[in-house]
Amino acid sequence: MIKDKATEKATGTQLLDRAVAILSYLGSAGEQGAKSAELAEAVDLTQPTAHRIIAALERHGLIEREEATRRYRLGLSLFVLGAQAADGTGFRRICHPALLRLAAETGDTVFLMARSGFNTVCVDRQEGSYMIDSLTGQVGGQIPLGVGPASQAILAFLPPEEAEIILETNAPQYDNFNGLSNSEIANRLPEIRDQGYAFDHGRLVEGISAIAVPILPHGRDVVGSLAINMTSARLQPERLPQLIDLLQREVKAIEESINPLDLAIKRRR
Repeated sequence: MIKDKATEKATGTQLLDRAVAILSYLGSAGEQGAKSAELAEAVDLTQPTAHRIIAALERHGLIEREEATRRYRLGLSLFVLGAQAADGTGFRRICHPALLRLAAETGDTVFLMARSGFNTVCVDRQEGSYMIDSLTGQVGGQIPLGVGPASQAILAFLPPEEAEIILETNAPQYDNFNGLSNSEIANRLPEIRDQGYAFDHGRLVEGISAIAVPILPHGRDVVGSLAINMTSARLQPERLPQLIDLLQREVKAIEESINPLDLAIKRRR
């Protein structure tokens, strides 16, 4: 029996959606990973269907199984694809020198963040002398848009209607981050837009502070944010304006690099 093209297309789309759902679930599971039965239940699949999709993902190196535990984790091929995606537009390459300078000058950990759908993803990071962990972990880690200054600096400069949809969609996840709420985040956005940076002094993670500045190339939507994370003990009152100045200086240079024509015009003037 020959299936019509519409049926084939729908089936292919459904399989792709299910494969992406499995990858997303494993991304949330982190190092712990998940067994095939857990994956099937999490994305509402029968065992045979889950097995076929898992086998295909494993064959392409997108996921891998640890034989001792029989648990699946994201594969290294995804890391390669992620690095290629980050460098595909030149965004990471343009920003990386800024991360190096900031980490060397401040001694703190610097992050380059960008939007990925309803999440914020760590595109690059550079550790300074004082190394700390973060909610996103290493490059490729992600958190819901609205969680933390780096994420809020992006969210604040999205179109208001779009930001509202993101807040409503991510609302169920916010409570997992020290009782954060969508109303609390929404109330912060106008202030972030007015002052041009986002700041958290231990509200999200006790003892950890962070400052973030949005990257807003002229005539374009917000493309990401540059953030400095540190222990709260290292953020004395007189140091805050210094760090903001450093971040804004580097972000300005990045924005001009993204818009070489604007920079050329300024030089001629």
